[in-house]
Amino acid sequence: MKNLSLKLNWMSIVMLLSLGINFFVVGFIYSQYQAKKIRMTRLAFDNSISKLVEPFPRQGKHEFYVTMRSKREELIPIYRNIMSQRAMIMTIIAEEQLDSDKLRKAMQEYHDIYHAMVDPSQEVLISIIGGLELKERQAILERYKNPPRRSYRDRDSNDRRRPPSSSTRRPQDGRDR
Repeated sequence: MKNLSLKLNWMSIVMLLSLGINFFVVGFIYSQYQAKKIRMTRLAFDNSISKLVEPFPRQGKHEFYVTMRSKREELIPIYRNIMSQRAMIMTIIAEEQLDSDKLRKAMQEYHDIYHAMVDPSQEVLISIIGGLELKERQAILERYKNPPRRSYRDRDSNDRRRPPSSSTRRPQDGRDR
C-alpha cells in the first residue's frame, strides 16, 4: 500500500508539472499571436504618424494606440492593400520594358490607398490634441525638439532626459575637427 501511495504522489507531481508547462506554452503562443496583431497595427504608422505621436505624453500615446487598435478591423485590409500595391510596383519596376504610365498609375493608387490609412489616424490625433491644455501641447513641442535618449536614463532624477556631454558632442556643421 505504501508503494502505491508513493507512486500516486509521484504521478500527481509529474501531472501538475506537465499541466503547468502546457499552460505556459499555450499562454506564450497566445501572447505572441496578440503581439503580432498589435504590431500589425503599429507597423502601418511607423514612418508616418508614429513620429508625431512619439513626443506625446504617455496618456496621449496610450489613447492614440487604443483608439487605433479599435479601428484595426477597418485598417488591416487597407494595410494589406498597401502591401499588395507595393508588390505590384516592384513587379512593374522589374519588367523588361518599363512602362512609365503604368508605373505612374500604380504609384498614384499606392498614394490613394496610403492616405486611406493615414486619414483616420490624423483625425484621432486631432481629437487627442484638442483635449490637451496649452502647457501639455508646449511640452509636446519641447519633447519633439529634445527627444529623450533611449540608451540611458537617470533613474534618480525626475527629468528623464540627459543633456549630451561635451566630450560626445559633434560640431554643428558636421565636420570633424
